[in-house]
Amino acid sequence: MKTPEGMFKPWAEELTARENIEDVMLNFYYVAYGLVFFCVFIMIPFMYFYYEEKDDDELGSSERICTALKFTSVFVFIAATLLCVGAFVPLKPATNSTEWEKIKEMFESLGTDRGEDAISMVLSILCVLGMFNLVFYTAFGMSSWPIGLIRGTQSARLQHEEIQSRNIVIQTRINALRDKERITSRLTNRERHLLNKLEEEERTTRREEELVDQHRNSWGYKLRKILRPLEITFGVCAAVLGIVLWISLLLTNIDRDIHSEMKTGYALQSFNLPNPIDLLLVQLQKVFPLDYILILIITWLLVLCTFSGIRNLGVRIFFIKMFKLRKKRTAPQGLLLTCAILMLSVLTFNVFLYTVSPQYTTYGSQHYIKTVINATEDTDIHVKAEIHQCPDPITPRNCTMTRNSVLQVRFLYKAWYFGAFYHWASWGYLIISALALIYALIRKSRTVTEGMVDQDEFEESEDGPMVR
Repeated sequence: MKTPEGMFKPWAEELTARENIEDVMLNFYYVAYGLVFFCVFIMIPFMYFYYEEKDDDELGSSERICTALKFTSVFVFIAATLLCVGAFVPLKPATNSTEWEKIKEMFESLGTDRGEDAISMVLSILCVLGMFNLVFYTAFGMSSWPIGLIRGTQSARLQHEEIQSRNIVIQTRINALRDKERITSRLTNRERHLLNKLEEEERTTRREEELVDQHRNSWGYKLRKILRPLEITFGVCAAVLGIVLWISLLLTNIDRDIHSEMKTGYALQSFNLPNPIDLLLVQLQKVFPLDYILILIITWLLVLCTFSGIRNLGVRIFFIKMFKLRKKRTAPQGLLLTCAILMLSVLTFNVFLYTVSPQYTTYGSQHYIKTVINATEDTDIHVKAEIHQCPDPITPRNCTMTRNSVLQVRFLYKAWYFGAFYHWASWGYLIISALALIYALIRKSRTVTEGMVDQDEFEESEDGPMVR
């Protein structure tokens, strides 16, 4: 809306014109968040419980639908309760905070609305859930995925030879036990248990050998001399961007710990420690659409790292592994929970990007004009107009906040504990990602079949249908 000189552009000079654009953007966010609420509270629960009942052959389609609707109604009730709490339960800011007076005018200039409070309540609860995914999955994937791309996998040829050697040893031991059973007509309990264990290992080894053969016959393996340098380059770029994000988040957290406090949700009126991502985005905004390209790259990196974390750690609820992602062998419920995790994580990326680049996500490259009056000894008065970067600590209305930051900050004005939780969770992200980096560096290179086959695969194949 503003020029680099701090003046509003001709089409944005009227306050009503600016407010109309702001309302359009807010409505766009409401529609987008409404779709997220529909998926989280209605569509995904319904599909999950529908497939849960599908395993029961005695139930027809109509009965499965009715049962799924019953469970889905519980999630709808939870959503309605949260909306009512946000709309009608009075929330008051921590006015006794020492930092409160410094940012009070900025918060009060944003206004308030019960409907927006209701939406913000549900949104904040979902972001809290998404923060757990961000700290657990994204932080792990941010370190392990780029390092895995750089290091690559072990030699498929050597792994195939090792599997064949292992299979010969297993076959020899199985044949010895079966010969003894044929000759003596009996085996001890210990020998019977050993035979069953060896037969399970044989099935696993055969499956592993089959996967290695498929990999060696794939186009990716045949073109490995061309694709491998690209994989290393992509891994290095992802690692560098991940490190820069980590440093930016660390600087913002330090800034908040020094210049803010818990009772204000660690909100900042001004940003004292600029970080590399924030500075780069503010400068790129001057050349359309470079800043959008960088934001898109960062978002895709976060999504890919989150998915990598889910693939390596498995689909978990309260840290209990429920499903494991396998190519063409994942249960429908596992895919639905994966979609829910990714959806909540992407929703939380708003908070993450707001923390990583507070200046860009709040004000961008906006400037405002500050009038300075200088009086000399001969009573001459000189008026000078100075251009400063937003925010304006004296008159916040001179700078226009983005609607995304308004939705976050306005609710944190009254529910500071959400902002405090986001801040603590960001410290958790920093710690987990650092530990994951150490783990990724000291562990061995992954095999071609790592995470693709184990004994659970055969058990799951007997329990229910898989998505192929």
